Amino acid sequence: MTSIGRFSMVSETGDNKSIPTFFLALSGSKKNNEDQTGPSSVYASISNSQNKFTVEDFETAWLDKDMPNRHPRFHSTVSSHDDRYFEEVHHIKPDDEDYPKIKAELDRHLSETMHFSVYRDDLRYRLEHMLTSPIEVQDKLWEVKISNGPLGSSGAISKAKTEAILQDIKSGNTMVQAKSIGDEFQRRKYGPGRVWSDTSRKVIPMESLLLFRSHHALADGASLMAALLDLSDEAEEIRAEIGKALRKWRRKGKKGNFFHRIFQRLVRYFKMCIWFTLGTAKAFMYQTYLQITTRRNPFDAVRDHAEELGLLTSGRSISWCDAAPLEEAKQICQAIGKSNGVNITVNDLFVSCITAAIVRQLKEHQEMMTPMTAHKHNQVARQINVVIPVHLRGGVVLPGESVGNRIGAFVTQCPGEMDYSHVGEEAFECPTKRLLEVNKSLTYSKSSPAPLVSHYFAKFCSDYLPESVTKSLFKSANANGFHKKIHINGMAVESAHGFLPLPPGIPVGVVVQSYAGGMSLSVTAEKWAVPNADSFLIWVMEEYIRLRDSAGIQVYQNP
Repeated sequence: MTSIGRFSMVSETGDNKSIPTFFLALSGSKKNNEDQTGPSSVYASISNSQNKFTVEDFETAWLDKDMPNRHPRFHSTVSSHDDRYFEEVHHIKPDDEDYPKIKAELDRHLSETMHFSVYRDDLRYRLEHMLTSPIEVQDKLWEVKISNGPLGSSGAISKAKTEAILQDIKSGNTMVQAKSIGDEFQRRKYGPGRVWSDTSRKVIPMESLLLFRSHHALADGASLMAALLDLSDEAEEIRAEIGKALRKWRRKGKKGNFFHRIFQRLVRYFKMCIWFTLGTAKAFMYQTYLQITTRRNPFDAVRDHAEELGLLTSGRSISWCDAAPLEEAKQICQAIGKSNGVNITVNDLFVSCITAAIVRQLKEHQEMMTPMTAHKHNQVARQINVVIPVHLRGGVVLPGESVGNRIGAFVTQCPGEMDYSHVGEEAFECPTKRLLEVNKSLTYSKSSPAPLVSHYFAKFCSDYLPESVTKSLFKSANANGFHKKIHINGMAVESAHGFLPLPPGIPVGVVVQSYAGGMSLSVTAEKWAVPNADSFLIWVMEEYIRLRDSAGIQVYQNP
């Protein structure tokens, strides 16, 4: 087991399980499936396996893609004799006569469940349960729950995407054919000798939902999602792109003759040593500054107030949404960055929007607390400390590597409360000013080796410090997506959202990710900190719209 995996086990608490969770929503028809015809009852349509992803499909894809050998850790458990080590369940090759045992072993990890009947709420409840319920790591480290139902019924696929899929079906652009699909599915009428009959006599558009969770001891969330790309039909293409990027990077170091390359390498190592030494000192000094200047977490007062009233509820407040086209977000960054002479990233943009939403949430809490606290002091700080996780491999699993914990983090100070009272020509000054300050702060922290330092410091705590000390040290305390849509066994992955396990002392976690040309957001928060996660994401998007308007960018239309 990696030291970071061990650290995740000893640092978790009863209320803060270290269990990353995400879902994939699929639609369309499976490949190599002939169109099935039969009785036109609704049961026949829904049970048609042509557009349903099942446990058997997952097992087949797992074995066909040679996942047991690419990522053997998926078939491991934590040793019952020494929890610093894994025990591998199988040590066999694809051509081994005992290989079917792996398929049987997968049954412990996979299950089919009933699909969700209440839009978004059922899925939200299931996600909350998966994030907060424990995993018996000596039995298994991960599990997948699969369900199938009418397209768009769970809320995993947004209404806009659902409408686009239905339009594609109407125009015959997808493999699933259904005549005369309007705004709703076809009416069904009672027929003689049948329970219900479908007037269209066609397959109902379906969605398949894969809910995945694992213990952090197995791997970090970014590595897990990258590893599961090996299940996709585009796996070879993705690995080829990673290999191409690696070869391009290696060619940069092969220019010139032999002695020139040796000299360049020595210079590079020397610069790296200086950067790491001075940068580490700089990172520790900055963290010391943050500890001195940050007297308490602004959410601590909210927690204390909820505890006094007996309203301190456990559980998670969860929401997710498709935020914006990636190209539109880039245009906003370019426009504001060019006019101010700085390089703004998409990550800077959404961190700025999230800090604005956190301030608004704190203001709402303050309004609720004012009658009780009689204007003691302002709960909304001028500065907010934000923890930014950083995947040390850029969110990919390199060729020849398996899943693991290759993640670090840095803490940076971002603007808190700011004045939105400007009018007239200066109406957009405040959102832009916040973005510029966020960019300055993140640029300062990203230029240091803080993520590497945090990674190795966590390894040191896990390896050499007692478990009780490791817990107390951290009590007070982005990965790139694939640029086009991927498929699993022919079915398109329409939506993918990840949800962070909350470390102790951090009440709000937001995942910003890109996939298939779009940006998505998901929030996981303590219920006492963010009572309504849907409202929180609305506030994030309102700040995004203010920034888009201040940049003069028109709403992006997909070509």
